[in-house]
Amino acid sequence: MRGLPRRLVTRRRLAAAVVLTAGLLAAGGLPGTPGDEGGTSDRAAPPAPREAALAGSTTVQGERQSAVLAADDRRLLELVGSISAGAGTYVQAVGGVDTQVLTRRERAWTLEDLIALGAAQVQPDDAVLVTRHVLVAPGARLTIEAPGRAVRLRSQPSGFASLVAWKAELTLSGAAGRPLRLSSWDPGRGTADVTPVDGRSYVREVGGAMWLRDVDATHLGFWAGRTSGVAWTGSATAPATGGAVGSSFRSNHYGAFSSEGADLVFTGSVFAGNTVDGLALHRRTVRTTVQDSTARDNGRHGFSADRGSQSVTYRGVTAVRNSGSGVWFSGSPLSTNLSAGGAPLRAYGQLRVAGGRFAENGRAGIRVVDGHQVVISGAEVVGNRDGVVLDGTTSPTRVDDTVVTGQHRFGIAVSGGTATVADNRVTGSTTGIRVQDADVAVTGNAVTEATAHGISVIGRAEGTALADNTVAGRGPSALDAYRLAAGLSVVQSGNDVTGWARDRDNSDYWASFVPNHPMLVLWVVVLGVPLALRLRARRHRGSPGRAPYQDDLLRERSGLLRVDAAR
Repeated sequence: MRGLPRRLVTRRRLAAAVVLTAGLLAAGGLPGTPGDEGGTSDRAAPPAPREAALAGSTTVQGERQSAVLAADDRRLLELVGSISAGAGTYVQAVGGVDTQVLTRRERAWTLEDLIALGAAQVQPDDAVLVTRHVLVAPGARLTIEAPGRAVRLRSQPSGFASLVAWKAELTLSGAAGRPLRLSSWDPGRGTADVTPVDGRSYVREVGGAMWLRDVDATHLGFWAGRTSGVAWTGSATAPATGGAVGSSFRSNHYGAFSSEGADLVFTGSVFAGNTVDGLALHRRTVRTTVQDSTARDNGRHGFSADRGSQSVTYRGVTAVRNSGSGVWFSGSPLSTNLSAGGAPLRAYGQLRVAGGRFAENGRAGIRVVDGHQVVISGAEVVGNRDGVVLDGTTSPTRVDDTVVTGQHRFGIAVSGGTATVADNRVTGSTTGIRVQDADVAVTGNAVTEATAHGISVIGRAEGTALADNTVAGRGPSALDAYRLAAGLSVVQSGNDVTGWARDRDNSDYWASFVPNHPMLVLWVVVLGVPLALRLRARRHRGSPGRAPYQDDLLRERSGLLRVDAAR
């Protein structure tokens, strides 16, 4: 900027500062500054990048998948409605698409039967390619046992093959160390189908029993839950049953999905790299047990349960690096008001998380919304955005013997409702334990290395009590009970805060000031910058009668150079 007037240089620098500050405010605050007052609700949170991609980048892609789904639904309903009792197996065309219908008989249908019927072909590499849709009719059984073998479902732009059991039994099995490799397959490209926009192969049970044992299911499913990969679907009178043992669900739309299932069991299984959730329990799926299983790198939640699903037990599970929460449970009523369909108005619950590890998830390690009879015990929660979050839970709800470590905004947070938070260890969070507008018994917890508040109680928390907690760290307050609603107080007894260093100049505290008070900063910029410009202009303005050479701006200008041509 050499050669420019100093006043102009200063104005340019101030203008650049204004633009930079405005840009940071528009982006939601300065980068890298944790906010203690940030909301904990995911109800209206923007979708994760991979979650946003699940519907396609354009409306046209979504419409294409929806149209394929509608056509497939019509095909299945017409097939099921036309099955004749006592008929042998046959091929039926619906809308120009052939389906192999396996009807009821004494023994189970097998993979060899599908090959003999022309519904499947053996490939040069000994894989088996299923070339047309297969429907296992009510009362029939299909058992595919293929340890170490690849079973591929044709899936290409011209159409795909699906495997559906309708009030029937479907069993897919490999062996330990030699899984059955189940996937979609595009014969033209010689690879799995990685583009679900035009539909993609899937496996589905409707109102019967489906078991997967030592199966590796990959690149399956599109658009809706029932066609999302491997799906257990049922009804109020005929719930889907079964589960998976020692299996993996990778790179599917949903890894595995259930709607109106009952008594499902998933043991020793992996749900990884799926577009939406690893394992999703949806719409009245009840009494599900998931144990010794892992959900990782999924586009939304690792394990999810919602829309009337209840009585869910996660025992010894691992959920890491999912874009949403490791475990997400919603017990919200199916309707908030009386509805024509008579949807229940009650909340759902009976969630138990026993042990397990929940690490590096994009939102919460464990998040529960509107549940009751919730027990989270013995869990290890590490390095998520938030640790354990309860929102609107009712009694009895309890978080105990859980270890929360890493740089969480909130180690354990309870918003609304009631809960007991007892005998947990929270290390390294901005706020160790946070209670907002809730009635919570916070007892016997050890909070260390907190950087803003050890335990914080905010708003209407009439029944909250803090007892026998040990709090250590550095920040504005060990026990923050100064932001309660007017006229309220918190019962405190036996708390040890001797390890807390009170410091209102703590850098983390002030770093959170900008995102917590963005409008104040905006007004400082709007009012302060013009004032600063005016004051600087007045300070450097030459006074009346002052010699021009004493004015810095004028003195910096080069004078006219006189050249005597004669010399």
